[in-house]
This record gives sequence, C-alpha cells and structure tokens, in this order.
Amino acid sequence: MRLINFSLVAVAVAGFQAVFAAPAPAESTPATPHPFQAEGVPAEDIFVLGPASYEELQKMVAEAKSSGEVKLDKRQACGEMGVYLCENPNFAGQCYWGAYPGCTRINPDPYWQSRISSVGPDRGVRCFFYSFSGTLQSFRYPGGNCNSAMNDKVLFFHCNPDV
Repeated sequence: MRLINFSLVAVAVAGFQAVFAAPAPAESTPATPHPFQAEGVPAEDIFVLGPASYEELQKMVAEAKSSGEVKLDKRQACGEMGVYLCENPNFAGQCYWGAYPGCTRINPDPYWQSRISSVGPDRGVRCFFYSFSGTLQSFRYPGGNCNSAMNDKVLFFHCNPDV
C-alpha cells in the first residue's frame, strides 16, 4: 500500500511568493485514515493516493498509471480495480483513489464509513456499495453522488469489471 500525504508550503523570496505541495513532515498531525481496507488482502496489495482535491487526485492517478507505478488489468476476471471516493457530493472535499484486487470486499475505515458522498469508478469498472441498512447502490464510470440512503452510510463495497 502506498499512501502519499502532502501539505502546502508557502515560500517568499525576493518579493515573489509561491505555494507548492511538499511531502508532509513526519512530525505533523496524524493523517486522516484512508478509506480502503480489504478483507483478506495484504495492505501492500492496495495502492492508495490521497488525500487531495478530486482535480489534483486525477492528475496524481494519471501520473501513477502512466509511470507504471500502478497497473490495472480489467481484462482478467478480477484484476485490479480503481475507484475514487470523496467526502462531499460532486467530488468535493477530501478524496482518495485506490486500486486493489477486484471482486474483493472493501471495508472503509470507520472514519470514512460516515463520510463517503461521491464515488467514481475507473473506466470499465462497476462498483456496488452497501449501506448499514442493506441498501445497494451501483456506480459506473464516471460515477456520481450517493443517494440519500447511501450518503455517509457506506458499510462496504466491491468492484468488478463492467461487462
């Protein structure tokens, strides 16, 4: 599992100011737990990026895919699947993207179970989300907002190739 945390750093030199992302210092406040925890899947088999805004996270995911850092193979019956999860509707607030073995039950960290409001599976992926009350909602690329029965009530989910 890879979890990348960034903090914004402001620099002022000779009258110029710049803000850029830098790795968060080790002594910073503990990071929010990421939402991806798979039953029976070792943590090193899950690739996670975030937290970041949805727009920034899309850039990070594209870079990780193009560099070969993460390889998704949806041609296999249950290859790795990728999905975005955001804490607010319309992909706002803190977002994460995770890639993990498909057809695997993913149990969001308890912190995230009451915060997932929008979901974005990668192309060719369909995800099924289940709430505490037994409600089911499925998402296909490009995803969308959780309905009122699912919003901030995700118990677990799994993703499969969308065939």
